[in-house]
Amino acid sequence: MEQELEILINRVWITPGADRLLSFLSDFSAWAPWLLGLVVIGILFGNFKLRAVILTIGLAIGLSDGIMVNLLKHAVARPRPSQVEPGVRSVTLGKPPGHFPRITGLFSEPIVIFPHGTIPPREHSGFVACPDTAHEIRGRSFPSGHAANNMAAATVLICFYRRWGWFYLPIALLIAYARIYTGAHWPLDVAAGILVGVAGGWLAVKIMQLLWRRFGSRAFSTLSAEHPDLIH
Repeated sequence: MEQELEILINRVWITPGADRLLSFLSDFSAWAPWLLGLVVIGILFGNFKLRAVILTIGLAIGLSDGIMVNLLKHAVARPRPSQVEPGVRSVTLGKPPGHFPRITGLFSEPIVIFPHGTIPPREHSGFVACPDTAHEIRGRSFPSGHAANNMAAATVLICFYRRWGWFYLPIALLIAYARIYTGAHWPLDVAAGILVGVAGGWLAVKIMQLLWRRFGSRAFSTLSAEHPDLIH
């Protein structure tokens, strides 16, 4: 069942536009610099709540990806689809690694590689196919760190901003879907990553609330008086 779903997402439900967009969403190095810029702006010019959100998201990612995902990856040691699945499409952004800014890859044709040399008809691939039997994505597959990180962020945003926080959820889910689409993960990897991210986000919110209630008044008396609780 899981393999059939992976085949549908990776090789059947595909379009040239989806190749371009989802390869970008799947490539952390393409949007990380812009995300870092937004974080810096938020810390420097944001209000108390936004800064608390940024710190909580950082803790959530540390708990979900830094601890839970890494432990599971080493314990399960599941190979990625590109390592073992014949015919899998490995879709990457249309700029080589190291090219900056990577976001310009959105305006180039994505690179579609078939690691095992099995190339489907050209009309189904969308862009230029580059067979390379030596190609391999490094790292362990279960669970997906991308899915965990973005769901952790979505969980924190929902806890802090309620209805406005829900606007990030479709983006987080689309990034998780992109990891299957581009051949980097199996569906179960992504599902597990989503659950880990929700758990990490929820736990981070609880920890930050506890720390603020217990130590906020001692370290930041004025702020604590104005904001006795992180989440209203």
